[in-house]
Amino acid sequence: MASHKCSTLFFIFMFSSIRADDPAALKVRITNHALNMLRDEAQAMFREDMAGRTFEGFKLWSCNVRDVNLTEVSVNQAHLRFVENYGFQFMIKNFSFTLNFDSTNCSWLPAEVSITGLSATMEIGLTRNENRLAANMRTCQASIDRMGFVGTSLPRSLEEIARGALESFVNNVFCPVLKIIGPFLGNRKLNTVPMVAELLPSYGIGFNYSLTRDVEVTATSLDMSFKGQVYRQPQTAPVANGGMEPVFTDDALMAYVGISEFFFNSAARSLYEAGLMEKDFTEINSRAVKFLLRFKQFFTQPWNLRQPLEAKVSVTEVPSINITRDGVFFNMKPIVEVISPGTPKPDVFSLSAVCPISLMVTVEGNRLTLPSRDVRCQLVTSNAFKRFLVAPLNTLLNNRATAFLSGLFGNGVEIPVPKGVNFTQGNIRYEKGFVVVGGSLSFTLAGRQKLLNWG
Repeated sequence: MASHKCSTLFFIFMFSSIRADDPAALKVRITNHALNMLRDEAQAMFREDMAGRTFEGFKLWSCNVRDVNLTEVSVNQAHLRFVENYGFQFMIKNFSFTLNFDSTNCSWLPAEVSITGLSATMEIGLTRNENRLAANMRTCQASIDRMGFVGTSLPRSLEEIARGALESFVNNVFCPVLKIIGPFLGNRKLNTVPMVAELLPSYGIGFNYSLTRDVEVTATSLDMSFKGQVYRQPQTAPVANGGMEPVFTDDALMAYVGISEFFFNSAARSLYEAGLMEKDFTEINSRAVKFLLRFKQFFTQPWNLRQPLEAKVSVTEVPSINITRDGVFFNMKPIVEVISPGTPKPDVFSLSAVCPISLMVTVEGNRLTLPSRDVRCQLVTSNAFKRFLVAPLNTLLNNRATAFLSGLFGNGVEIPVPKGVNFTQGNIRYEKGFVVVGGSLSFTLAGRQKLLNWG
């Protein structure tokens, strides 16, 4: 009995550990409202990839048919739906095409036959393969609801024989080829989803977008969970994800992107550890600032009054980003130092400051940005006279804070969607610890053309 309890506790502990060590700081949801758009794209890809494809031939009695080539491919109807716990079901109906082939001992069979009435149903799944998305096909069923030969004058008896041969071709050749083409097309698209997105490549800083768990598929949505953590090379020790994982509660729009505050905080930590949140000493040129600093220096370092003054703004601790129901807030604690370089006692003064900054979250195209609404840094001192003296330095602080934010998300960060897919923001929902951005998906013409050309 004791052994059974210990085993139970062991498995509970193991399950809890896996979840704790496998966080998702960024999630993407695709809903059934996007299926029509995805269906049209899949239909176009299928039609253009099948056209001109050559299949192995078949034999009918003494008639040998070889080099079967599909041309003038047309899909008159197509449907796409989610398959729970797997992926998608893609159905094409009234699929028509023209067959060109070479034949031996088939004088009764034309070298070109136009066929209509073929239907096919394929189930394409999404799986996690080495922490990235991969596609596979578990079923393919094809049937001929009706078949008409266009441009032929076959006797009825020979037409029935040809129909039987083509049904055998569909069952024994067509679907096996589709089982190769389907995953190939799917993986070609999925391979454009970034598993690593560069933030500051010159400093070896990028985002890790590896999948943290299997894709979750319901009848109405498909959810993908990504690590969403900034890393530096050489890789630093993993940072435990203590943030709230994004939670989806809506499915009224085509797609949703959920971002945890951990996503942003790991970026702030990496930039801080790389020394990017400080500015080297630069000469102070503002006459107003110089006058006030010289006034203070007159009482502390009168012998240095003729020396140049330089200032440096640096961050004293890792900045933090908090997400609440009211929005996103960036908290930074810099210190301002003023010196007279090359003197026995160079330090003129130093003073800490606070920079609470309100941010916005926007996603456009395939990039996440954090434009700031308000940057108002304040030097911290209880001395009213000193506060008056250093007030002009607040402008310097605000400029530096803006520069830090620009370095953090100035050009935006890629979100893990395939190349050529545009995300247009529709609405935004802030919760404690995470934010969810909902919007619409669309394929760019250039992106789809590039994808098709890869074949």
